[in-house]
Amino acid sequence: MTGWLPEGTSEWGGMPVARTVAEAAPRRRAVLTGSLRAVRERANPAPCCDAVLDDGTGTITLRWVGRRRLPGLDCGRAVTVEGTVLDQHGLFVLLNPLYRFCGPVSTPNE
Repeated sequence: MTGWLPEGTSEWGGMPVARTVAEAAPRRRAVLTGSLRAVRERANPAPCCDAVLDDGTGTITLRWVGRRRLPGLDCGRAVTVEGTVLDQHGLFVLLNPLYRFCGPVSTPNE
């Protein structure tokens, strides 16, 4: 992958691109914007950083393998992520997604 999908792109590799968590499906590309509701470190079996993204239509787990922490990745932060959706034991996950911050930090209750 070379970078972000252009704004108006509706397909990637001939398959539709999900723009909300509700549209996400395994093995499909997704470009999602929402707030981080949880961020945590995991060490087993390999170090990784997990975050939960909520876009108002649902939640999805973001996982960066080999990183325990990513600077600026905090609860309440608005982010846009891009990646391929995986189904890991019934849980939708974006593995090592591209990410960018979209605005100020909000509290999880907003």
